[in-house]
Amino acid sequence: MSRRRAGRRLTYAAVACGVALVAAGGGALAFRTGHPSPPPASARAVLQFRSALNVFYLPRYSAPAGAPFAPEYHVVLRAPRRTVRKADISFDLSAFKGKADIYGVHKGYGCVRSGFQVNCALGDIKGGEGADFLPFHVKPRPDTAPGPAGTVTMTVRSADAPTIRHTTQVIVGSPYLTSRQGFSKLTGVRPGGPVSITPAFGNKGDTGVTGGITLMLNTTEATLPLRYRNCRYDKAVGATRAQCDLPGPLPAGTAFETAGPVTAVADRTAKSGILGYSVWRTVDLDHLSRLPASAPRGTGEPLRLRPVDGGAFTGIVARRSESAGASVEFDSTRKYDVEAVGFTIKGRVGQVVDTQVPYPRGYGWGAAGGYDNLWVTLPEGVSLVEVAPESHSGDFLYCRPGPRKDGPVACPGPEAGGTLIRVRIDRRVEGARGSVTAPSDRSADPDQSNNTAPVTVRYLP
Repeated sequence: MSRRRAGRRLTYAAVACGVALVAAGGGALAFRTGHPSPPPASARAVLQFRSALNVFYLPRYSAPAGAPFAPEYHVVLRAPRRTVRKADISFDLSAFKGKADIYGVHKGYGCVRSGFQVNCALGDIKGGEGADFLPFHVKPRPDTAPGPAGTVTMTVRSADAPTIRHTTQVIVGSPYLTSRQGFSKLTGVRPGGPVSITPAFGNKGDTGVTGGITLMLNTTEATLPLRYRNCRYDKAVGATRAQCDLPGPLPAGTAFETAGPVTAVADRTAKSGILGYSVWRTVDLDHLSRLPASAPRGTGEPLRLRPVDGGAFTGIVARRSESAGASVEFDSTRKYDVEAVGFTIKGRVGQVVDTQVPYPRGYGWGAAGGYDNLWVTLPEGVSLVEVAPESHSGDFLYCRPGPRKDGPVACPGPEAGGTLIRVRIDRRVEGARGSVTAPSDRSADPDQSNNTAPVTVRYLP
């Protein structure tokens, strides 16, 4: 996505924001634009903020621990249409004077520092691309009084796009978001049956969160019913993510849990899955996690909170003011039902191609209950190209000939990089079809009907 991309911190699910990042429940990004007699929108060069902090909590220096981790001032810009020429970005960091030291400016983005001013020469940003980086870092200084400390002003200019600005409020002191941990794995969950968790979170910092709190829910191998009317869901049917905006505040030293468990529905084909949650300050909810305002809403009662003792809750020290979360894993009654996953070989006649061989779903792949070969019968008109193990490097494996010359191919696994099959598409055979079989122990997996899946060919022009 971005040029000379900086390291990205962990995020929870991936969605795009709109033209400007607007924090649900308040704290919108504010910027001004100006352009005399603007050209048609389709021809205009434009830069947009995809993400920028609205509130920067500067944690207080404490002896003997010293300076704690300060938040990352992460900036994401995007040029949605045309290339933007000679873009540069400046930061007025006067609010940190006497309260924090500035260090680690990002030279890869042309950033230089002069006192409490940082300027970054971004250069040209191609249409459809952007800049995603940490322009600087801050380290708290001792003996700083808590409370509001001013604002950081960010200004983005270029040769042909309107100037945009963003202001971040700086507060000395920090929330420390925490959550309940140690949820026991759920076993014996019926496919189509309930999976529940009671989200709980708190604030062990020295500063309260005065805006709203957002609870993000996420699932794998399960779906979320559209139950709560203060939650938005990623899909009207089969939702796997939800954004529940709660009014707050979250004062320092307090903790809450949902008034009842949040329940998901295990997929009919679920083997194992996860139901998780994370808590964020609404004003700075991660832009990749945010759901659009137009997302479907729940139709029932709102999700409510009740106070609890959060003394045992823990958080992420490196992201203390940003987020916290936890999850519960579950195993269904189909956990040991091994299910082969089919695949398609794509290429032109006469071409040699590598294709990923997917590993099966379910536990216990292998005739003796352990891992083993997958057996691939190649479609007519396709032949195996043997790859010597010493001819390649990397954490992946290649299929090899089976014990019978005209029999199925042996595809070992698993390996971190996966298993590949190298074949030659010798001739076109319409409707050619092979198979992949995952052996399993019949005593643990009595249903063998899904242990074989199709292998097909897509001929490219």
